[in-house]
Amino acid sequence: MQQQPAVIAQQQCRQQQCRQQQRGQHALSRKGLVSAQWLPPSSERYKCNVDAAFSERFQRTGLGICIRDESGTFVLAKVLQFGQIYSVPIGEAFGLYHAIQWLQDMRFDNINFELDSKITRDAFHSRTVDVTEFGTIIGACQHLFSFSFTNSRVEFIRRQTNAAAHALAREATSLASLTIYYAIPHCIETIIINEML
Repeated sequence: MQQQPAVIAQQQCRQQQCRQQQRGQHALSRKGLVSAQWLPPSSERYKCNVDAAFSERFQRTGLGICIRDESGTFVLAKVLQFGQIYSVPIGEAFGLYHAIQWLQDMRFDNINFELDSKITRDAFHSRTVDVTEFGTIIGACQHLFSFSFTNSRVEFIRRQTNAAAHALAREATSLASLTIYYAIPHCIETIIINEML
């Protein structure tokens, strides 16, 4: 069935507005100002938001990974937990490692991996050798990334723009095992809907 010209024009207008918004975001980023609003990736790319959460009550570290496409539509999510509380840098580094590994296993590319840990992002882009536990995890991330992705990147974002991954990570601390979501999980449904408006 053919679409009406008015519908096609509306879709093209929305796409143009989205591109303009993304260009504005990139200009702000270059000036050191970062938006506190989640934005979809550019055309033909995926965005993978990653976060860690820590539960004193359950004595666990939870990881949340959320993948969305260029229109902001939910693609997949994954949560997993560890039966101990790690330090924040180690938890965040484990989050990045598990996100890279998961997307490599599924043969994804053209990914913007985003996390709200500047320490983890900076360490990932550093060439400094770090023999600590944190450095070992970052080294594993770098190794896996370099052999698996040709057109992907790891970026820092503000905490406010990482709400879906953070909610998933909090949820992970109360779950018994790894879970992969093929439909939007209830814990992030409102977040995803609001971020697509």
